[in-house]
Amino acid sequence: MIDLNLCNQQQINALLKIKETGNTAFIALLEEQIEKAVLRLQQADDMVMIHRLQGRCEAFNDLLTAVKESHKVVNRS
Repeated sequence: MIDLNLCNQQQINALLKIKETGNTAFIALLEEQIEKAVLRLQQADDMVMIHRLQGRCEAFNDLLTAVKESHKVVNRS
């Protein structure tokens, strides 16, 4: 999980800009990649591949969560 409290203001602003109108393509890309990884995960039979796909899903999900939660820390002092 990305700890937004450890991100600097510039990083928070970048995450927040992704959320702004007109910047939904990146969010859609992440969601698409998660869906593809989940489909591959459902059919995977190799434990190494399963772990890699789980990590991939987790990383993309963490990015999505960071974008969605960035507004909570944007005005911190």
